[in-house]
Amino acid sequence: MNMNAKIPPQAPAPRHAPLYARHAAAADRGSWSVERDVAWDEIDVSLARQQPELLAQLRDAALIESFHPVNLARLMKACWNDIDAGVCLSLEAFEGFKHFHVLRRYLDVVGYEPCISDEELIDIRRAAADVVVEPERVIEALVEFMLSEHLAAYFFRRLSEQAAEPVLSDVLRRIAADEVRHAQSASDLLAKRIAADAAVVDRVLEAAASFQHYGAEVVAEVPVAMRGDEVAIRTFAGRIERLCGVRLVDHLKNSL
Repeated sequence: MNMNAKIPPQAPAPRHAPLYARHAAAADRGSWSVERDVAWDEIDVSLARQQPELLAQLRDAALIESFHPVNLARLMKACWNDIDAGVCLSLEAFEGFKHFHVLRRYLDVVGYEPCISDEELIDIRRAAADVVVEPERVIEALVEFMLSEHLAAYFFRRLSEQAAEPVLSDVLRRIAADEVRHAQSASDLLAKRIAADAAVVDRVLEAAASFQHYGAEVVAEVPVAMRGDEVAIRTFAGRIERLCGVRLVDHLKNSL
């Protein structure tokens, strides 16, 4: 045995991709363009106008999507020390803007009234500009965001099924797919915190039990495409159970 032989350096252990990298890759795979992927010239205006109630729901949805700069900015500030959260929320802020942009533009193309004005958007933001998410309330804010995006995915999916105008139906399917990713990224951020501190589970369950959609800060009534949507409700509870390992209904029973 040659005692003078050099021992090759040990290869470093493979490093898992950061959470933010996985979500950035998912956003890249699901990316679509308002300019290139929406068939603006093919919109059937007369057909779209035959569903005024659906268009009214779109208007409310556009207002809620316009609120992302306020809602996500305060959440990002509270998560300043979490690199994963900063990236995931930044991606969602851009896609939220894209949703607002495409919905507002569609409503303008079909001539829906009342049109959305910049003044209206500013008034909505002004009313909530002073609301702060304290660092100790990050868990609750993430739960609110996760479940709001979860329900938004079902809202846009159901609306896409109801929309008679083909271009709108296609746009709504694209938005719904984005919302699924948004809900998952918030879920992953919560899972990261649960892994670090099991006590977070109780806070997630409590926040889910008292959940209110953040869109309630924007419109008098958050639009719902299908009242009593059993699938949306069941998967809402299922998402919490997968995250916490506890059924939400059992938590509610134990809280009585």
